[in-house]
Amino acid sequence: MSLLREFHQIIRRIGGAVTVPRIEQVLLPSCGQEEGKRDEFGFLLLADGSVGPFYTSLDNSLPSLRADVSGNGLRHADPVALALQLGDSRLQTNALALGALNAISQFLMRRAGFDPTAAVADKKLSEPCGKVGMVGFFGPVVERLLALGRRITVIEKNPARVPVGLDLQVSSDPSLLADCDYIICTASTLINNTLEEILGAVSPSSIVYLMGPSASCLPDPLFSRGIDLVGGVLIDETDCLRRALSCGESWGRCGRKYQLSTEAYPGLDALLAEIER
Repeated sequence: MSLLREFHQIIRRIGGAVTVPRIEQVLLPSCGQEEGKRDEFGFLLLADGSVGPFYTSLDNSLPSLRADVSGNGLRHADPVALALQLGDSRLQTNALALGALNAISQFLMRRAGFDPTAAVADKKLSEPCGKVGMVGFFGPVVERLLALGRRITVIEKNPARVPVGLDLQVSSDPSLLADCDYIICTASTLINNTLEEILGAVSPSSIVYLMGPSASCLPDPLFSRGIDLVGGVLIDETDCLRRALSCGESWGRCGRKYQLSTEAYPGLDALLAEIER
């Protein structure tokens, strides 16, 4: 079963088991972006306050997202129906669908009483070891790893995003991940539908860490495909988020990052069983 099909099954299962709150609002980055800022995120808010982040900077998709959000009346729409559009060929639609999936996931975890930020993942999984492969360029992470003397291969569809002068191997060819011991992968691969291609290129013995706000979904299908660690964010200050985005400021203080491993996550079955109790 493909990753996309498994996510669709999960979305339908949740929609059939619980009443998911309607979409309250979609927040997009302000037009006045901070100078030099490269990565932008949008957020889909449900009526209960659950928030689903999604990446908006793939292939200049933000203008299309603005047009879709302003013209399609997403307020009060069904997030389950939107999430089932995950896999659409249009990046802006896929991004919104992932935001809906993330919001539904955060709603379900909250309803079940599971706080992902309180989960404790295996430290061995969160510390890159050996040769590091990086899908997407994570500047602060690269700086830290280079300071530790790590060898790094960066797979980046847009190599211009990688600053010159760094001691890195930069390529657009995922096959170079085969000899990497630890893989850090951007969650935007869930939007451009390249994650399965990436996973097919890595060694079965590699540790794979999928990270980024866009990975704030239920990780069951990700774990079943060999991903060891999933890093997302729980947004619990929606007023703070609205203010930050409206001013073009950092929204990091409005939420809490987390990491989930198979040992730190109860699984969809357990979450639904807890809700049904």
